[in-house]
Amino acid sequence: MVYFILTRLLRALLTLLLVMTFAFFVLRLSGDPAVILLGPDAPQDSIDAFRERWGLNDPLWQQYLAYLLQLAQFDFGVSMRDQVPAIDLVLSRIPATLAITLPALILKVGIGIPAGVYAALHRQSVADRSVIGLSIFGFTIPSFVMGLLLVLIFSVSLGWLARAAKTAGDTRSFPSSPCPSAGSGSWRGSHARR
Repeated sequence: MVYFILTRLLRALLTLLLVMTFAFFVLRLSGDPAVILLGPDAPQDSIDAFRERWGLNDPLWQQYLAYLLQLAQFDFGVSMRDQVPAIDLVLSRIPATLAITLPALILKVGIGIPAGVYAALHRQSVADRSVIGLSIFGFTIPSFVMGLLLVLIFSVSLGWLARAAKTAGDTRSFPSSPCPSAGSGSWRGSHARR
């Protein structure tokens, strides 16, 4: 059991390192942040000062090592655009994120588990096949496409829900609804059959 947990933890850390590395290099290689943030018409002196302030004149490998050392110390830096600590920006968006993900999780569990249990109890039936088919359908359609379709149906055509949330706590809005559509299939009967 300890070996299993340690293996999973090591894999999670490796995955996190790979994602951070990928994000770092993609963002650095997608363009010069100084030109992107200051604009192509900015004076060269301003661009040079920006590059010097943010260490963008250093070789890419030195920038990457500095990035990893900062993360190891839980120093997430300062936003280049907003000039505030990055962690403050992340924390300020948690309420809106929870307002979307918690209702989606409740719907996902509330639909997926009962559907999976019912399908498991009625193996090879129409219900079992329907649950499997809907879960495959939910997983194959990208969430942004599913979201647009559901907004068109329930918000635009039927007028049942608002098209977008006005505040983080507006639970009548529709953005969280597409989230469980694919995930509810992950609780399908094949997991309960074992």
